[in-house]
Amino acid sequence: MDAIKTGALIAQARKEKGLTQRELAEKVYVSVQAVSKWELGKNFPDLSLMEPLANALGLTVSELLAGERGEAPQDQLVRDTLRLGEEQLRPKIKKWRGLFIAAAALLALTALCLAGFWIDRHTVKPQRETVLEKIVLTENEQAMVDLLNLQGGDYSYLSMYNVTIADDMDGYRIAAELWTQEGLKESWDLCSGKFFRERGDFSRNQLLAFRIPIGQGEGARYRIRFDSATVSGFADIFDSVLPYLENGSSIAYAGRTEVDREHGAVLMEIGLNEDPGGYWGTQILDITNDPQPGTLRDGTAALILRLYWN
Repeated sequence: MDAIKTGALIAQARKEKGLTQRELAEKVYVSVQAVSKWELGKNFPDLSLMEPLANALGLTVSELLAGERGEAPQDQLVRDTLRLGEEQLRPKIKKWRGLFIAAAALLALTALCLAGFWIDRHTVKPQRETVLEKIVLTENEQAMVDLLNLQGGDYSYLSMYNVTIADDMDGYRIAAELWTQEGLKESWDLCSGKFFRERGDFSRNQLLAFRIPIGQGEGARYRIRFDSATVSGFADIFDSVLPYLENGSSIAYAGRTEVDREHGAVLMEIGLNEDPGGYWGTQILDITNDPQPGTLRDGTAALILRLYWN
């Protein structure tokens, strides 16, 4: 088959039919440029267009393929047609094969990502540190808590933390400590516990919540909940802080902190002042999570609540 001969026949038949290149293009649903390339012998019409093109030009498919009028079907023409069909189909096969490979690769990548996400969600990853993160309430939630917390004009200090427990942390101790400029003056163990990891319902993610009343007189109780256990006791053990409270206090909570294996982590600090004319305010959480002698200003004190690693 000769593209130049077929192109010349297409041009001749088109003119005999009184058709422009655009009109012929519209009849077989191709572009004007495609018709122009056929007639110049630059491209051979696609085999799928042979029948509608022949009908539009008043020719037979055999005449179009041979590029001559009056051409009857013959074996060589059939072989040439098959070869042409293969040549025209090869780029399309290559294109679709490339698209199939790209789609398969994308599908495999998506499956791999989904599998990785599933494994990440369902695999317990190493947890080297115990991390505490304060639960921040909305304005409305805080208003409700304050309303329930305020009883008889007395106020308790309370807060809640999400705790992620390290793999090698077997137990804990929560203590209240009274610090002055000279160092630790007094301490009280409020509660302690052990994590039973062999328990079927154990989770490394725990809720820690506490309520600490100061200076509320007899009958006031502190309350701590951690690791599905609630501990309470009379708050009169804190009586030694009452002299400091007479001159005011301030409160601060840790936002996010790690529990040091040796020094624990400060959860709450109540800044106290024994000097009516002096400076008072929280200093430990502003400066360090590990109070030491000299941490506080002279004439000030702090009552802190601390979680220790056991």
